[in-house]
Amino acid sequence: MRSDNTKLFQSVLFLASLILTACGGGGKAATQVAAPVAALAPVITSAGTDFYLTLPDHLCVSNPASCNNTPVTNKMIVAAAVATTGNVIFNGVTTPFSVAANAQTVITLDPAVVLTANETVQAKGIHVTALSPVSVYVVSENATSADGYLALPTPGLGTQYYVMSYASTRYTGSEFAVVATQNATTVTITPTAAGATKPAGAAFTVMLNIGETYQFANPANADMTGTLVAADKPVGVFSGHRCTDIPSGTGYCDYLVEQLTDVSIWGKIYHTSLFSGRARYTVRVIASQNGTTVATMPAGLIAGTLNAGQFVDVVLTGAGEFVSNNPVMVAQFMRGYADDTAFKGDPNMVLVTPAEMGMTNATFGVHGLAGTTGEFMNVVTETAALATLKLDTVAVNAALFTPMGGTSIYSVGTIPVTAGAHSLAGTVAYSALIYDYGISWNAVSYAYPVATKLSWPVAAVVPAPVPAPVPAPVACVPESETPDQSVTKDQSVQPDTQTHQGVDNDALECKS
Repeated sequence: MRSDNTKLFQSVLFLASLILTACGGGGKAATQVAAPVAALAPVITSAGTDFYLTLPDHLCVSNPASCNNTPVTNKMIVAAAVATTGNVIFNGVTTPFSVAANAQTVITLDPAVVLTANETVQAKGIHVTALSPVSVYVVSENATSADGYLALPTPGLGTQYYVMSYASTRYTGSEFAVVATQNATTVTITPTAAGATKPAGAAFTVMLNIGETYQFANPANADMTGTLVAADKPVGVFSGHRCTDIPSGTGYCDYLVEQLTDVSIWGKIYHTSLFSGRARYTVRVIASQNGTTVATMPAGLIAGTLNAGQFVDVVLTGAGEFVSNNPVMVAQFMRGYADDTAFKGDPNMVLVTPAEMGMTNATFGVHGLAGTTGEFMNVVTETAALATLKLDTVAVNAALFTPMGGTSIYSVGTIPVTAGAHSLAGTVAYSALIYDYGISWNAVSYAYPVATKLSWPVAAVVPAPVPAPVPAPVACVPESETPDQSVTKDQSVQPDTQTHQGVDNDALECKS
């Protein structure tokens, strides 16, 4: 998309060419029109300069006794490729920060940022601004329960979301939260399960002003996954669980949280791989449109079709590929400490970056959990481009990667990393996620994406100027002209809002 100044500059150049031609300085007038020039409009990514964030309820905050009254700390990790400064604003208090080039800064947030009031509008949004683009990650943790998310900048937010969460027969609190980026924002919510005062399946509206939040948590054991959240202005949506076990009934529970992506930027190709040291993991796929089918590798993991808001779970013991006919959202879950003999980690949830939204270069932050043995990064990229993939400007060891197999052009690998800022660059797009987990009695964990695109690259065609007639050879004093300063404003196409139709996972054929 061109700016007004660019268009004005082009108009002035064109006017100057006419003057030169009229004066005999431009040679012969053009007799052919040049072909239009295609330029790529800027692509929004997860690195930005303005964010509106929140943290849904954490069991150890709203019910400290259940966590042995151990305190919860909420950390914001800000990483930047270029040195910059910024502010974190919460509850009227401004906390300035600075980040050196290719470094990260860790900010401890006010404990009150965690939402504990249910079905209540509160002025509890966290506003982050920076002079230059930064990547922001938020981690909420204590000794027994943690998770974190990749924050999405305001320009990358949308107006239609489906909630991704989980549920347990032992623990209540499948939840989501909304934060507004503009005043007088109407949010329409169609929950898949009842809240404290709202019935399942019945749409209701909430009015939010800029920076205000609204949390909806199921007071029982039902799953909020598939809840439709639609707004008339861009909002941020965050979802997860206060503390859930995965699979249900398997020790032990842990906090889940992710910031969701708008349905307009969901993808059709996803790849997943094992968390290092773990035997298996759970993948949840949710559809945005009716009649969605998903082909998988290994084959046959998902049978039948999904309608908008419906989802299905699969369990994998190795790498997985998911290719759908309509856009879907995919989350990967670490399973509980007692799920296998490794006795490592506890549940976490991370959104998988679709291949279409992969990055070629990102500076990112890695959070180190207290008392754990080290952090890891899972990366998926094209096999043919492995030789050009670099972590912190050093070529990645290709031996760490394994081809997906079959007809797939992708390979997956796990790379040990350290807490702090890093860069990952390749000649083709990659997707990656960061995670950390403890062992024994400190089996806490978190996971979040490294980075993602948040808009589709759209070709903006710049039309060539139409040549004017050759003017008569008269005095070189052209009439005053006003360059055309108009510019076409991009019009966002909002997806159709569809009524959610709940689905029982058991009704879908799933093989593990």
